[in-house]
Amino acid sequence: MTGSTTPEPPVDNDIFRTLVEQSPTAVALYTGREMRIHIANDAMLRLWGKGPEVIGKILRDALPELEGQPFHDLLDNVYTSGLPYEATEDRADLIVDGRLQSFYYTFTYKPLKTSIGVVWGILNTATDVTELVLTRQKLRLSEESTRFALYAGELGTWDLDPLNNTITWDERCKELYGFPKDDVTTYDKVLSNIHPDDSGLVNEAVQRALDPESGADGEYFCEFRTIGASDGKIRWLRCKGKAYFDDHNVVYRFAGTAVDISGEILTNSENAKLLALIDNSSVFVALSTMAGYITYVNTFGREMVGIDGMEQARRVNTDYVMPGEMERITDDYTRDLAATGTWTGRVNYRHFKTGEAIPVDAKTIIVYDPITGEPSGRATIARDLRQELADKQALQESQHLLHNITSASPTSLWMADKDGNITYVNKTWLDWTGQTHDEVLKDGWLNAVADDDRTHLAKTFQSALKRRVSYETNFRLKGKNGKEIWCVAKGNPQYYNDGNFAGYIGSCTDITEETLIGKKLQQTNTELHEQINQFDFVTDFMPVQLWTASLNGDIDYVNRRLIDYLGVDGSNPDNRQWNFYVHPDDLQGTLKAWQDALSSGGTFQVEFRMRDAGGAYKWHLSRALPFYNEGHIVKWFGTNTDIDEHKQLQRQKDDFLGIASHELKTPVTSIKAYAQVLGAMLTKDGELNKAAMVTRMDNQINRLTNLIGDLLDVTKINSGKLQFNKTWFSLNSLVREVIDDLQHTTVKHTLVHDFADTGEIFSDRERISQVLVNLISNAIKYSPAEGEVIIRTQRQNNEFTVSVEDFGIGIAPDKHKRVFEQFYRVSGSKQHTFPGLGLGLYISSEIIKREGGKMWVNSIEGEGSTFHFSLPAEPVNNDFL
Repeated sequence: MTGSTTPEPPVDNDIFRTLVEQSPTAVALYTGREMRIHIANDAMLRLWGKGPEVIGKILRDALPELEGQPFHDLLDNVYTSGLPYEATEDRADLIVDGRLQSFYYTFTYKPLKTSIGVVWGILNTATDVTELVLTRQKLRLSEESTRFALYAGELGTWDLDPLNNTITWDERCKELYGFPKDDVTTYDKVLSNIHPDDSGLVNEAVQRALDPESGADGEYFCEFRTIGASDGKIRWLRCKGKAYFDDHNVVYRFAGTAVDISGEILTNSENAKLLALIDNSSVFVALSTMAGYITYVNTFGREMVGIDGMEQARRVNTDYVMPGEMERITDDYTRDLAATGTWTGRVNYRHFKTGEAIPVDAKTIIVYDPITGEPSGRATIARDLRQELADKQALQESQHLLHNITSASPTSLWMADKDGNITYVNKTWLDWTGQTHDEVLKDGWLNAVADDDRTHLAKTFQSALKRRVSYETNFRLKGKNGKEIWCVAKGNPQYYNDGNFAGYIGSCTDITEETLIGKKLQQTNTELHEQINQFDFVTDFMPVQLWTASLNGDIDYVNRRLIDYLGVDGSNPDNRQWNFYVHPDDLQGTLKAWQDALSSGGTFQVEFRMRDAGGAYKWHLSRALPFYNEGHIVKWFGTNTDIDEHKQLQRQKDDFLGIASHELKTPVTSIKAYAQVLGAMLTKDGELNKAAMVTRMDNQINRLTNLIGDLLDVTKINSGKLQFNKTWFSLNSLVREVIDDLQHTTVKHTLVHDFADTGEIFSDRERISQVLVNLISNAIKYSPAEGEVIIRTQRQNNEFTVSVEDFGIGIAPDKHKRVFEQFYRVSGSKQHTFPGLGLGLYISSEIIKREGGKMWVNSIEGEGSTFHFSLPAEPVNNDFL
């Protein structure tokens, strides 16, 4: 089998196919990189809203509504990387009952591999949690809680520094070797924890990868055992990696991945193909004889009931349930199996170590011998309901707690929808006013407001609602006992996670008695303290470096992630002077950007190198936004994101492009000269047909020269070495020259100019000509049919604007900004119709930016595009001219 051959899925096994198809959990098996639906049980078909006719189809064809959603890319990544993917409460849009609906699922994509580790299919399990997610969304207005789920991947990464003989690796990789997560380990120390029988093999594979003369091209692959440094556990690992060499064949980096393959090594490879369907499932699966003796329990099932190994699992099936459970279900169990070969019901399993009752949805089916047709055993699938029941119980308790809290509150609490209609008030309002809950809804609450205050209160609320801002106002209520109650009302706008306005949550406080003022102050301080504690708790678990600054720009808070990176005491205010940790070469630019943001109130964004606890500088992207209160900035919230690896990769790419482009330029120039001489000789000898072919070759060389020029410009842009030679020149004259030159290149298009009086501009004439050639050439290229291309110029408000309009294929709205990215091209089959590297618009936009201008596009797909760029116009000075 070669590396490019798609591995064949294992031969179907009726027992396991039956298990999948009868599973109460949605399960599907896709094979091949094309993701063909090999198996999908009834639960998965109901989840999709499809019938069994989709089995055998490619997933894209069977569920076209998934286009534009991330699932195809996730599946392809799992297939190509061999790494599983798990998601909790992810959204999916599916066509069910003839209409597109949104659902939420907890699902897994697990790769299934051959005995040599080649992925042949993906096992997909899914649990519908839509009802739970939607219920939580309804409670988000009254509950302020954040749930973080940390998932440990099965794949670890490592990076060996050959110069310092140290290894940098993630927590998973350290776990595989049995090292503490904060350990800094040398290569020699790693070798000491490799099984003695395998250490020589590992060292040989490493040295071969690090030897540029070995022929391995830096590639590293090895399977071996480790002995945990702290737990002494033996693990089988599969390590893959690559060594990187500089121009002098000196290795500067050796990095790769490690994965635990202990189960794969210890399990028969053929059985692993069949058992992978159930052993990797997140449900309890067991096989038994017709007499009820358990012969197999999958890994999840053994963990669920507290069994350490398969030997302990082999026992009678009645041992797995709580006392009295078999007596309760025996009649139904026996009758259903005899009648239909299937029994489904809820039963309580027991945990063998703790004795805990485990509620499950179970399904038992009779498995028949495929040859004789006689019953050969039973298969049981059970889904652990503990988390689901706990979630439902927590939800009920949360609702009950919310009701009790609001009912017991001495303050009237209320909620309003996006139109300002009251949807809820607590019991306090009803006690004050004597209104019923239904009488308060919508605008009925205004009937309880004093006549003199009603109009003003309604206008105040409507004004805040229109602007979607917080509001506070005082008014009087007509109490049910005739007593006038003075209230202060407060309300805050609420938003859903998608940013849509949800309405208001507010309170009304009785301020008739002066003592309530003190209570209100105490309550406010308590809530503030809780919010601060919650803020600290949440931000300390964030994966990004978070910080806040006061109005004058002083850092007043940093989260645990930033403190750990700097290796400082976060409680010491002196350690918050972040300029102490910025690289000296980046400090002035960073300070200027920060001062500009403080002065303008605009977004702060800058890239700089920051020193870590070990003294190493790493590139970071820092962003900060101002927080406004009543129209004034009161706080700055910022983040630092580690982009050091991205910077290194970008630098390697730019170096490669620069070297490749420069090396290509000289031979291409020579080829062009030879082609021109050969064309002239053939023309002189009367070989006109051959001369014409040489001319075509020369045209293609010109295209290649332009592509090389684009690559060189990109490297100059990225390195900041793009040169500009500014002079005064007539913008209209330049545009007219470019139009005249390009009109000779096409007979199908008419280049029309529409010039306003622009005068002269102070800029780089050649660079602006390069931009014009690119825009007009693109307009011709992407207008395949005959037609016009209109070029306009104008000057307004000390700004020059040039527009190039075509009536070609147009650009989809979501691609308008992307067309100015490096190497971005039209996707799909159109790449062949409109060739190129996707650099022209990127180079053009960068030239315009460096000239102090901007570039943008207006386009409708199928109707054409108009590209614009503007440049600043220097004030006309006749003496200077």
